Amino acid sequence: MSTGILQMKLEEEAKKRKIQANVMAMPMTEFDEVRQTVDVVLLAPQIRFAEKEVRKTLPDKVFLMIIASQDFGMMNAEKVMNQIQQGLSKKH
Repeated sequence: MSTGILQMKLEEEAKKRKIQANVMAMPMTEFDEVRQTVDVVLLAPQIRFAEKEVRKTLPDKVFLMIIASQDFGMMNAEKVMNQIQQGLSKKH
């Protein structure tokens, strides 16, 4: 449930910044279906253990980030979006 709330808040934050974004919250079991079509992958703190496994399966162009526990708990979409933008700027 908390992941879905953060998803909505990230969509709102993207809209505020005039960024076109499709934010999807999904279980790891469904991730294979979209891994080749995404630009950013965010892992909730509770699944940070999967970082190495996920990173191995992603194209180099994809930015992977673990959401900080505090940002996730506070649903701080503004800070998460700032980190996404910084990470993407380093990738390109």
